[in-house]
Amino acid sequence: MEELLKKIPVETCWTITAKALTGFLVRRGEKRIAPDLGKSEGFISPLWSKEKWIEVGVKVFGDGGKQLFPMVKDSFNIPVEDAVGAANLVIVAATLAFGPETKFEIVEEGRERAVLRITKCALWENYKEHEVDPAYIPCEAGHQVFCEEGLNAINPKLIHKITKSLLRGDLYCEDVYEFKDE
Repeated sequence: MEELLKKIPVETCWTITAKALTGFLVRRGEKRIAPDLGKSEGFISPLWSKEKWIEVGVKVFGDGGKQLFPMVKDSFNIPVEDAVGAANLVIVAATLAFGPETKFEIVEEGRERAVLRITKCALWENYKEHEVDPAYIPCEAGHQVFCEEGLNAINPKLIHKITKSLLRGDLYCEDVYEFKDE
């Protein structure tokens, strides 16, 4: 078995692991995983209301950003003294958190302002694959707090806004990072 595992490319291992973890986030309340919960409601357990799930999801994503961003910045020595540094840090942190399936494009980069498009999102793809009701997807709120809390842990002069969102029906998610040098 060890020899077989050594033959699997790192990229394949990483993709499978990320898909499994994002899939767990999406499916954790489904009837096939927890049959005594009753009717399957995508990833949301019938024990929680939509509002409660989003509240918990936002807390999890916020805490994740607070912990992950400083580790990524320090591990990869990513300078985050301006808006484009923030966008670069988010690309690395989100890729590590959600896997290489997520694709990004920086469409504007500067010291005071950078714009990042997420053209493919591993979590969004997983939600669609499992036909989760969009009303139960905490994606935009989780995305906002993941970046906001993570960047605030690094540099409180960085501001994050979501201007486009797959959840709202846009073709991609788009983030604006601004650096307020006061």
